[in-house]
Amino acid sequence: MNKEELIEGILRGDRRAVSRAISILEASMNAELGRFILNSIYPHTGKSQIIGITGPPGVGKSTMIGKLCELLVEQGSNLAVLAVDASSPFTNGSILGNRIRMQSDLTKSGVYMRSLSTHGVSGGLSRAVWEATSVLEAAGHDTILVETVGAGQADLDILELADTIAVVLAPGLGDELQAIKAGIMEIGNIFIVNKKDREGAYLSMKEIEDILSINPGKGWNPPVVGTNSLTGEGFDELIRYISEHNRYEKDNGGKKRRRVYNTILMAVKMRLDSMVAEELEVVRERLSAEEQLHSRNPYEIADEYLKEDVKRLISFAK
Repeated sequence: MNKEELIEGILRGDRRAVSRAISILEASMNAELGRFILNSIYPHTGKSQIIGITGPPGVGKSTMIGKLCELLVEQGSNLAVLAVDASSPFTNGSILGNRIRMQSDLTKSGVYMRSLSTHGVSGGLSRAVWEATSVLEAAGHDTILVETVGAGQADLDILELADTIAVVLAPGLGDELQAIKAGIMEIGNIFIVNKKDREGAYLSMKEIEDILSINPGKGWNPPVVGTNSLTGEGFDELIRYISEHNRYEKDNGGKKRRRVYNTILMAVKMRLDSMVAEELEVVRERLSAEEQLHSRNPYEIADEYLKEDVKRLISFAK
C-alpha cells in the first residue's frame, strides 16, 4: 500500500495498516515516511485514555493486564495494549517471553496488542512507544494500556506519556518498598497489590497507605486496591478508580495541553539523543585510529572533541 492508503487504513482501524505503521516507526526504516505518518494522524490523536501499568518485575503485571482487558472489553472499550520489554545492549533485540501467549489470549478478545523494545533507552520508553501510541489513538482505540519494563525506580518516562498510572506491587515486598518508594512510588495515581490471596497482602496494602500518607496529594489521593487476577477480585474497584481518575483529570483541565507539552519535549529529547549517539560513534571511530592516546591528557582530548561536535551540531541544525 502507498502512504495515502496507509493513513486511510490507520484511520479506519485496519490492523494490518496499524501494524505496518508501527513497524516503520519502530525500525526508523524511512524517516521521511515516519514524519508523514505522524503529521497526517496528529489531528486524530489526543482523545484516548492512556493507562500506564508499571511496577517491579515478578508482581504479575501481565496476568493482571489480561484480566483487566477482559473486563474492559466486556464494558465496550475499544482497547489496545503496548507491552514494553527490555532490550539487549548489544543487539537492541528483546526477549518477549510470555508475550506470545499473552498476545494470543488478548487477540481472541479483540484486543490489539503489540510488544515493543526499549531500544536501550533509559527511562523505560523508547521513541517508538510514544509514536505507536499516536497510531493507536488515530486508529480509534479509546483506551490504551502501556505496560512498562518494570525494572525499577528509574523507569519514569511513563509519567510523561500516561494519563493515569497504576503501580502494581505484590505481598511480601517488605524492604523493597523502601528501596523503590523514591521512584515509582511517587508517580502512581492508583496502587495495586496483586496476588491478594497471598499471605501478607493486607499488611502490604497498609504499608503502602502509610508511605503515601507521608506526602499526601493535592487534590487526588492515590487509592490502594487489592486484586486477584485468577478470581477477578478487586477489579471492579480498580476499573472504578481508573474511571474516576480520568474524570478528575478532565475536570481539572490541562490534560490536552500537558499531552502536547510532553510530546514536544519527547520529540526534542529523542532527536537530541539520536544526534548525540551519532556523534559518539564518530568520536569512537576517530579514537580507534589515534595512535598516541596514552601520551595525552584524556580530558583535554575530550574537550577538543566536544568543541568540534558542538560546531557540527550547530551547522546541522542550521
